[in-house]
Amino acid sequence: MYRVLYRKYRPRFFADVIGQPQVTETLRNELKNGRLAHAYLFTGSRGTGKTTCSKILSKAVNCLNPHDGDPCGECEVCRGIDDGSVLDVVEIDAASNNGVDDIRTLREEANFTPADTKYRVYIIDEVHMLSIGAFNALLKTLEEPPEHVLFILATTEVHKIPATILSRCQRFDFHRIAPADIAQRLEYVCQNENIEIDHSAALLAAGIADGAMRDALSLLDQCIGRSDGHITEEVVRKTAGLADKSHLLSLTKSVMDRDSAGFILTIDELYKNSKDMARLCEELIGHFRGLMLMKTMKQPRQILVMAEDEYQKAHEQAMAMPLADIVRCIELLQDSEEKMLRGANRRIEMEMAAVRLCSDSSGSASVKDPAIEKRVAELERVILSLKQMPAPGDVPARSSGRSMHPPVKRPSNEQMAELRKNAVPMSRWPEVIEEMSRFSPTISAGFSGSKAYISGDFILVDSDKDICFEQLRNAELRNRMRSTIRELTGQDYKLGRYAYPDEQKADDPLVQFVQRFSDAGVKTEES
Repeated sequence: MYRVLYRKYRPRFFADVIGQPQVTETLRNELKNGRLAHAYLFTGSRGTGKTTCSKILSKAVNCLNPHDGDPCGECEVCRGIDDGSVLDVVEIDAASNNGVDDIRTLREEANFTPADTKYRVYIIDEVHMLSIGAFNALLKTLEEPPEHVLFILATTEVHKIPATILSRCQRFDFHRIAPADIAQRLEYVCQNENIEIDHSAALLAAGIADGAMRDALSLLDQCIGRSDGHITEEVVRKTAGLADKSHLLSLTKSVMDRDSAGFILTIDELYKNSKDMARLCEELIGHFRGLMLMKTMKQPRQILVMAEDEYQKAHEQAMAMPLADIVRCIELLQDSEEKMLRGANRRIEMEMAAVRLCSDSSGSASVKDPAIEKRVAELERVILSLKQMPAPGDVPARSSGRSMHPPVKRPSNEQMAELRKNAVPMSRWPEVIEEMSRFSPTISAGFSGSKAYISGDFILVDSDKDICFEQLRNAELRNRMRSTIRELTGQDYKLGRYAYPDEQKADDPLVQFVQRFSDAGVKTEES
């Protein structure tokens, strides 16, 4: 019967384990020096060698002819452990044997001396799946096991294991295997299997495996079945269901050009070719991550796994995109991926992501029309020039400092009465205050509760807070307010105060307001 590659090429010695020197060297030294612990905890992500090292350790402690901390692999004990005929080495799947009764059975068996070996070894895989009762049942035995018992616990989620268990084990952390090491191992396997593999294909498979050697060998197994004896990068992409790098570069270019239509057409093409949208979203996140690293690191090449020509094209895109846009794209794609995993329609969610990605940061989609873009650019230049021009005359509050415009005599009481008589409320005044608060946070407090009235070419501000008019004495703030009003209304207004505290009372209410125009307060200026 055919044996899959990850079983056929499972390491038999510590020296064969790839990418885990912090584990293998320590274990070999302990075995050579006779400093064997009674319980070990192996933790790390999937496919990094936890089960493999557990089996090697179980052979090393029982080997009849150990060599430099490694098992010989040839004695009857080593061969028996490999083929499963030695019953003193027990491998337990805690996912399906996680009850109290299972652990009680284990405790009873542990009291018996081993039949064929020096140590009875219990390898408990996915130990975090044990119930609380099972952990409690294991605790005493784990703390004071018989002299002939060795426990090896393996888990991918160490945070789920009780602290009482952790404190009784010698812990080893397995790291994700580097892509270069995985690619080298894949090339070695292909050489032994008489299969030709391109280096770029091996690197791509290593990148897809995400640090897991078992996943990489499983993918290689599928590629061998799909190929004709020569594994190329294209074979790996088709086997793994990946989008071609050209599609990722094309999608990124659509984002840079704000071309949502082109982005959606590319999605449609990929969808018709049976590309999974969630996987495409994940690949795009990885691509933008690469752009982010290129933008922020001096030497990102040592982290990014890709062919040289792909790296150059991606680097050009990274240098052409602002870092803020790249980070924004990653955030939007991660939100879309999360919604896909929660059950949303993947194609629609990807198309919605396309529209958001191809929109500006404020969320308004851009229009791919050269004439309109030219007109918008022209209008932006005009607005910028207007902002830089000196503002027309205001009606500023009296200030001891020098004003931008020479003050003139304030209108008479009759003129102000006429202004107020024709005044109408300004409905967009709250919008003016909201826009101004972005320029200065104190605006919101100073102008809260204020009102404004339009009369001719004046805007009269009415407020019972002195700080409101203190702020209007600031020439920069006053000019910014006039510019904001001009942008919102399309008209240019002078600013004035609706009422003054020192105006004399009169029978006519309007006259009362007019007479409040004294020397203190905002003076009228000519525009």
